[in-house]
Parts: sequence; C-alpha cells; structure tokens
Amino acid sequence: MFEIRRYTQQDEKAWNEFVGRSKNGTFLHLRTYMDYHSDRFADHSLIFSDDHGIYAMLPANQVGDTIYSHQGLTYGGLIVDDRATVEGVRTLFTALNDYLSRLGIGKVVYKAIPWIYHRQPSEEDLYAMLNVCNARINVRHVSTTISLASPIRWRRDHRYGANKAFTEGVIVERSDDFDAFWQILTGNLWRKYGARPVHTIEEIILLHQRFPQNIRLYTALKEGRTVGGTVLYLCGEVVHAQYISASEEGKRLHAVDALFRHILTEERWDAKYFDFGKSSNGDGHDLNTSLISQKEGFGGRAICYDWYEWETTI
Repeated sequence: MFEIRRYTQQDEKAWNEFVGRSKNGTFLHLRTYMDYHSDRFADHSLIFSDDHGIYAMLPANQVGDTIYSHQGLTYGGLIVDDRATVEGVRTLFTALNDYLSRLGIGKVVYKAIPWIYHRQPSEEDLYAMLNVCNARINVRHVSTTISLASPIRWRRDHRYGANKAFTEGVIVERSDDFDAFWQILTGNLWRKYGARPVHTIEEIILLHQRFPQNIRLYTALKEGRTVGGTVLYLCGEVVHAQYISASEEGKRLHAVDALFRHILTEERWDAKYFDFGKSSNGDGHDLNTSLISQKEGFGGRAICYDWYEWETTI
C-alpha cells in the first residue's frame, strides 16, 4: 500500500536525491530546474512512499479538474528507481486514480519519458496505464535521434555544407554568449512562425548558471560574429538539442552543418544518443517535413514522444 502526498518545498532535498538515484529521471526533473517557471503552473507533483521510503514521484501540475505531467517539461512521467516492479507500479496507478478521484480530478494527461532517456529499462508505467487506467495515446510527436555508437552516414548535402563552411572560415566553439545567439533564434522564430523561444534570455542564462555542465551553447563564428548556434541539454544517456538556429549569413555559410560536424565528430560524449528534438507541432499531426528531413540528413531516425490520457474513474 502506498502513501501519496503532494510535494511541498520541504521535500526538495528528498525529491532531488531520488531523481539522482532514479533509473529514468534527468536534470529536468530536479526542482532547481522545474521551479524556474513555478509562477506559470499550479504545481501538483506527487510523492509515493511505502515502508522503505520513496517508491516513485510524479512531476505534475493542475489545470481545473485535469492533472498534467508536466506542461512545463518536454516529458514528465513517473520517476522510479530500481525497486520499481510491474506489479508495484500497477498498484501505484490504482492508488493514484483513487487519490485523484477523491480530490475531484477527473482526467490525467501524461507525457511519458522516452525510452532513450532511461538508464535502466523503465516502462512499467506504459504497461500499467493501459492495463489499469485504460489510457489512450492522444498525442504522438516524432523526434530525430542518432545512435552515437553506430551513426548513419550523413547525406551528401550536409557533408558538402560542412566542408564549405570550413573553407569559408567558419569556426565552432563552446560559448557563453547566449545574448548573441538569442537574437538570431528569436528573430528566426518570430519571422517564420510568429513565435518566441520557450525560454526567455533571462531564463536560459539562469538555468545555465544553475546547470553549467548540463546546459551548453555551441556557436558558429565567422570573423568573430555569431552566425549560428545550438543549445544542448546533457541528460545522462542523451545529448538533446534544445534550440538550433542560424542567421541569414549563417545559412549561406552552412553554419548548422559546421556545428553538428564539430558536435558529433569532434566532441566526446558520455551518452548513447544524440536527440535533435521533435519536428511535429500541435497534437503531432502537423509534421514539419523540411525540418525533419534536415535532421535525418545528419543520420537521425525517428523516436516518438507520446502523451497519454485517461479518466480517473474506471
């Protein structure tokens, strides 16, 4: 039997320690990351305990009578350690539905942690959601991922572009000049999509200061000018490209090709996968075909980011 309690600030140390020893949590699940935008969400994260201590945790926020895990994260999902078993997680989801029903919460939207981020197999939740909660997939996004141990050969245009950038004098280096890159990124997103980055410049600098080893900026430079860049999130098993962008000059100079030749062939990563991130919008049906084609040209292939939904009264 599980005790379920709502997370409070007094639980921060225990929460972060459990993420650190979990088999599927990443630094995005640490409260020092999650809470940077706590003013935007009504937190309803949950801690599940048994006689031996914390058994699992669920990052979550509440909107009306719906729990989301978690709207402020790329993936939320149930965080577990090596003690988690299929039968234990089945029992946990039954207890979760009872707990939420008593609070008048009728629906759960659950953003599962993709398997590439798992340090150990951790799909007990996927089995339990379907077989206990009668969950259904309501959103499927597609991302593009490279196996770093056995990468696929780049497409010819990317190989040509990287060579061209080199002959044009483009250099790639690790940088802390987020301001210069954010001007390029913000301008491109606004002109093309009428959108802005998920993070403001102040937020990304704050997060980089909190996680300097996990959040890195690489820039492509031409005669000292930033013409492109990418922000990488180092998430244990995965190096994830959070943002990628180039100026008009950078596009002419093939700056993105230069960036990823450096990142994928000259840097050494203690990770299994490089994940370019999703190329689908909305509920996943709107596929940006040119964007995913570009990523596939670097040797990436499809990984799905799934969102599940169910009613708590079953």
